[in-house]
Amino acid sequence: MSRSDAPGADELAFQLADTCEASIDAGKLDVLSDQALTSALNALLRVLAARAQEDRTVNLASGNSRLTATDAVITCTAILESASIEVFELAAWQAMTSKGSSKRGQHYPSIGEAQP
Repeated sequence: MSRSDAPGADELAFQLADTCEASIDAGKLDVLSDQALTSALNALLRVLAARAQEDRTVNLASGNSRLTATDAVITCTAILESASIEVFELAAWQAMTSKGSSKRGQHYPSIGEAQP
């Protein structure tokens, strides 16, 4: 395969997603080694975090590959544990900033405040 025939980043990402979905459906969770899974996930999370820091909307609940609430909470728990972050520390971070959130930081009118 020549360099010009190499698949683009989007195509590779969609292929990886398809491979992962098929492995879950087949009950074969070892389709990726721990090292490959960790490497890919860390890179993807860093891109997601960089986009969120630029106040770009991050929506993991769209289309056919919708992330379930259960999957989101289990994944968040694993990520927090991997980074040695307690839920209390996450709450403190969220209280100090709206970075990474498209919902927090929005101005909600107080009672009696004129609305635009």
